Amino acid sequence: MFRLALALLAFSLEALPQSIPQLEAQARQRLAAQDANGALALYQKLAELAPASASYQDQIGFLLAATNRASEAIPHFDRATQLDPAQAPSWYHLGVAQCLLLQFGPCINALKKAVSLAPANAEYRFHLGSAYVDAHQYSSAVPELSKASRDLPRNPALWAQLGFACQQQRQLKSARDAYARALALDPKNTAVRNSYGYVLTELGDAAAGMREFRRILQQDPNDVHVQVNLGYAYIGMGDLKEAIKVLSAAVQAHPDIASAHYNLGVAYKESDDLVRGRAELERAVSLEPSLAAAHYTLAAIYEDQGNLDGAVQQLRAAVAQQPAYVDAWYQLGTILKQQGDDNGAIEALRRSTSLDDQDAGAFNTLGLLLRKRGDKQAADVAFAKAAAIRAAENQRKQKALGQAPPSQ
Repeated sequence: MFRLALALLAFSLEALPQSIPQLEAQARQRLAAQDANGALALYQKLAELAPASASYQDQIGFLLAATNRASEAIPHFDRATQLDPAQAPSWYHLGVAQCLLLQFGPCINALKKAVSLAPANAEYRFHLGSAYVDAHQYSSAVPELSKASRDLPRNPALWAQLGFACQQQRQLKSARDAYARALALDPKNTAVRNSYGYVLTELGDAAAGMREFRRILQQDPNDVHVQVNLGYAYIGMGDLKEAIKVLSAAVQAHPDIASAHYNLGVAYKESDDLVRGRAELERAVSLEPSLAAAHYTLAAIYEDQGNLDGAVQQLRAAVAQQPAYVDAWYQLGTILKQQGDDNGAIEALRRSTSLDDQDAGAFNTLGLLLRKRGDKQAADVAFAKAAAIRAAENQRKQKALGQAPPSQ
């Protein structure tokens, strides 16, 4: 009878509703034991008892996201931000979950809110910068990642992201320095080393770039992307014979890699083998129509071979893929001028000069076409701009030589 009474007492105690502090203590124990599902069930009970608690909603969302249920987590993070709009962690967690689902617009907005609420939190800023990178908004990514790097100087992933963003913005020296910091912290990261080598080559130090590529190939001799970059470095060094050898092997082993065909086409073109160069570049653009540089280089070969219509077609493809491609717009304008399409040439040269307002030759050619069309006022503006650019260039040269500018 005594044992039965104890059992009934225990049952009655278990049936009593548990207090919020008791449930919180149990939830913390589950978290300490890495029992995410057990902790989740307890926080769900807590949220039922305290439906106005932003913290419980945030914790539920966090546990759902941690167990690969980001889509289920987002409504809870969203609810947390509604209950307490000043709670920065909820905005941060919401943004991270949205990024996991590739919802970059909402993700960036949530992370911006987190950073505005906690501007000293470098992790929040790092993830905001990373979200900008994922959304291809590199100009916005660079300042956020740069600020975060001051407080997280030993985070190799941050330096790698900063290097990539700077590279996309053509800030090559900054990209080089960021990649170097990333590699100092994580020397085994071959993807970063490959990018580092490429940037070194772009900066004119092809020998240094080649050392980085060879270091990777010692570990993985079949990495085709590194092989292609090695060939690119040989082109940069002017060793076209070795470049063709390396790149020919790459396209033979991997015939569907557009960048391999592109670089091989460039090597052939630089070797004055326009027939083989054309074939490789045509293969490159068929495999990857978005490769603007391949369209541009193929246009140059077509022009050399007298196929101006083909050149125009390729240049239009280049600027369609890369609207800020200054050289392509300029070359398109000059070829259209040769073909007698003055209106098309004027349009292309206006795009060129809007992107690069320091090209005296482009302004002068534009002025000639405008004058031919009878637009004297616009032509005079273009000629004046060309003259001003040349005068400034002459002044800089004279200053560099230590000469006084001529008297007016």
